[in-house]
Amino acid sequence: MSDPAPFFAEGGCTCRAVRFSLASTPLIVHCCHCRWCQRESGASFALNAVIEAERVRLLKGSPVLVMTPSASGKGQRIARCADCHIALWSHYAGAGDALRFVRVGTLDDPDRLP
Repeated sequence: MSDPAPFFAEGGCTCRAVRFSLASTPLIVHCCHCRWCQRESGASFALNAVIEAERVRLLKGSPVLVMTPSASGKGQRIARCADCHIALWSHYAGAGDALRFVRVGTLDDPDRLP
């Protein structure tokens, strides 16, 4: 596997207790329109940047992992700030711990991702 293109981004929760960085371009950016994601986000879709977990670095704080039901029945673990409860990323059962589905809206400059 070749090295991903140079890329760097930072993000975090609303209260700034948790901060993280992305060390490479995400594999994909996608919108999930399933009813579960609509309910979770309160919007028409959840916008996720899928990236290898080792390329996400915690800079400050430590999110809590909350087990949440999903349409597959296998659930997802959502990393949330313990203080403001903003969802930062998810781990889905199919991808395990290898990938993080980072919420694009938590990035300081979300417009950098398509």
